[in-house]
Amino acid sequence: MTSTPNLAPLLVSLRLTPEQQELIRERTGLTLPTLPYESAASVARYQFAGIELRVNRGVFSPSPATERAVSLVLEVARGYSHPLIVEIGTGCGAVALAVAAALPDASIIATEISEAAIECARRNRDRLRLRNVTLRRGSLLAPVPKQLRGHIPVIVANLPYIPPSLRDSAEGFFPAGTAIGMGEDGLGLVREAARTARTFLQPGGSLVLQLAGFQWQAFGDELRALGYEVPAISISIANAPTAHRVFWPRAD
Repeated sequence: MTSTPNLAPLLVSLRLTPEQQELIRERTGLTLPTLPYESAASVARYQFAGIELRVNRGVFSPSPATERAVSLVLEVARGYSHPLIVEIGTGCGAVALAVAAALPDASIIATEISEAAIECARRNRDRLRLRNVTLRRGSLLAPVPKQLRGHIPVIVANLPYIPPSLRDSAEGFFPAGTAIGMGEDGLGLVREAARTARTFLQPGGSLVLQLAGFQWQAFGDELRALGYEVPAISISIANAPTAHRVFWPRAD
């Protein structure tokens, strides 16, 4: 009797034509040279900002566009000795771990509400041997110790922000529950994070957020109303994920 071989799941990447890439960019803002083929693979590997991440099925996978958020965080953090950095909604750990690898003297606290995502981030952290990252499960900044209020130089967040009205366009590109934002404009969680971050940022501290390009002008006005200093924002592709840095004012 012949037994059936136990085959490992296979992940296939399909190379996209320039026309297909442009169509995806117009509809979703994503820049993708390849598209993962739906398969039985339970884990995919990604190169992101100098590190390799292994992302479990159902956990949000990092986009190359988010590497800009890493660059902005590093730009701020390198101005401090032993900086403390907080990432809200770390997912698989992409931003927190990339920053930790680039800045061994930094301390990073990364929060995440999804149990599956934080377990994925923990496995990535342990495999990369990054001991300067603390993972805390909970919503937004709730898991961050209260004694750190007013003492954090940089907070970064890449939270769900796609408006529910665009759900059909985004479906199939992201795991369920990881990209569609709250509220009519999709910015409910981002709005709450920006409000709460004011109590944790030190004077002159920075908040780095990623939104879709078309959301930035209006949300920049909201951030100004919350007391942030918002530099001029330049957008090249309206639907593209775009990270920007805003500032909490220095004390008089």
